[in-house]
Amino acid sequence: MADTDNVDDIHGFFQFAAGTDSDSDDNSLFGATRDRSQKFDAALINYTPSIDEDGWFDRSNTLAVEDWLSQHFGLDEITYTVQRLYFKRSYVRVVDLCKQTVSEFISINRQNLRMASVREIIEIGAKAAMQVDDVDGTAVFYEWYLECGGMYPGYNRFLAEVLTKLRRHEQALEQYIGYLKQRRQDAAIWEFIGTTLLEISQDTVDNTIAREALRRLALAAFYRS
Repeated sequence: MADTDNVDDIHGFFQFAAGTDSDSDDNSLFGATRDRSQKFDAALINYTPSIDEDGWFDRSNTLAVEDWLSQHFGLDEITYTVQRLYFKRSYVRVVDLCKQTVSEFISINRQNLRMASVREIIEIGAKAAMQVDDVDGTAVFYEWYLECGGMYPGYNRFLAEVLTKLRRHEQALEQYIGYLKQRRQDAAIWEFIGTTLLEISQDTVDNTIAREALRRLALAAFYRS
């Protein structure tokens, strides 16, 4: 074979030897290589977005939540809206819109209800309620969130955060322990656990709760090691 002089066999792979025509860009194994030093003129881009208005998805002032949800992308638009309102720190509006949305969603989909579809809205609503110390609102979102279900670490951590706000510390610690079983290397979670234990010690409750919590944490730390 005439071409075998230009090919090296290395560990079962073929490598073209220097000086062959195969080294050129046109004939290389991976085709032509782009010149990375070449600049691209962004002015050549001819694109005009169909919608470029800030907050175009927010129709809370023009549509009732029931009608909004019936739109094809209604639930997505509501999700974007509550996200935007949350980052603008309009927490009261977020709580109100999230409550209305979840209530209407349950009413509309009662026959085939999948609460996981509104999980993010429930989470945002709960966080907004906690920001304004709306304990009753937080409790409502907590009950809804339980219906979403979940077996992942974020589920346990979020429940622990909400339960701490509701001052249901023993249940919060159970969720933190559930989180640690899945994320054993997350040292930051112990700060939240310590804060929860301090709040337990400050509450005027039976100290048996604190002792039981410490016992469970000791067991969790033992299995973590």
